[in-house]
Amino acid sequence: MARYVAVPLKFTAGVRQSRLGIVDDIRRAVQGARRAHPGLAIKNRFNIPDCPERVHWEDEFAREVGVPGAYDYGPERCSWLTHQCTNWMGDDGFLYKAKCQIRRHNPDGDVIFIDGTVTRKFVEDGKHLVEISQKATTHRGELSANGSAIVQLPSRGGK
Repeated sequence: MARYVAVPLKFTAGVRQSRLGIVDDIRRAVQGARRAHPGLAIKNRFNIPDCPERVHWEDEFAREVGVPGAYDYGPERCSWLTHQCTNWMGDDGFLYKAKCQIRRHNPDGDVIFIDGTVTRKFVEDGKHLVEISQKATTHRGELSANGSAIVQLPSRGGK
């Protein structure tokens, strides 16, 4: 498998009000959740209850919880592993199963290299399958995530 390089992009969150009133619906849902679960929100530097997900875009808050700075979302990293598989298998393949285990935070600025190896080829119930082992490492060589996948591929012999 070819190496896949994932570079997390810095993002800003923002929602515009539309004619559908989506912003008002979100505001009501958040207020309802805060009433039902008063400890859910953590006050920001203005003493306003805010979401705990701030660790993903706000360096200061991330440092308060004990990490060096803002870091990526773990599920995003899992999607990078599946993206490597789907790029490799092409349009005729089918991603049958995928697993991912996150091993560390990826602070903003880390570059992730994802390597994959075909570890087994087998036929099960007439399906031609390959098992893939994946490893995601930072530009410093630190293990960031590992994963595995089973991909169904068409048979070369057409059988």
